[in-house]
Amino acid sequence: MTDYPYASGDLLEKRNTYFYTPYAGADFLRAWRLQREAAALSPMVGAAAGEALGSTDRLLETIAEALQVPVVPPSLADALARLIQRFEVSKRLHGEYGTNWRPVDPDDYRQPGRYLRFAEVLEMAWQCGLGLPTLNALLKCVDTLASLRHRLDADQQRRLAVVIERERTHVAGLARRIGVEGVFDAA
Repeated sequence: MTDYPYASGDLLEKRNTYFYTPYAGADFLRAWRLQREAAALSPMVGAAAGEALGSTDRLLETIAEALQVPVVPPSLADALARLIQRFEVSKRLHGEYGTNWRPVDPDDYRQPGRYLRFAEVLEMAWQCGLGLPTLNALLKCVDTLASLRHRLDADQQRRLAVVIERERTHVAGLARRIGVEGVFDAA
């Protein structure tokens, strides 16, 4: 059985690069599915201490609201694309970005709730048809969240389980479209 190594350790401190990740087919997708099932069912321990609502958090809320209407304003779609790009490059979400999309405080990236909200926004964006980069970023963000699940409070654990179930549905649909069968059958 193939292993799914991308959601272990503290991915905020030791980031995955995903460079030249080899294609491992159905066995890899099965390992991914099992890892996600374990993350969704993990015990709800720990608590996220009062997370401040910084400008990245406000931007995520604004984008989430915009994704509820039929047409997402181009400026917010562009802002989401920039957040995805920043996350793809650094595997971190900072509390605030300057005008050049550089972090205002390079040490402000350890808020698990921010990653959870980002994952929820990415999932909504994928449903709205904003493209494969949103699903790709969602997979990586959930890897990060799975590695940090012990730092999530009970409500955040519940929300993560919902994101993981939706992620699974989206990946299963994509797998069916490209002809990868049997990955989501019971183990």
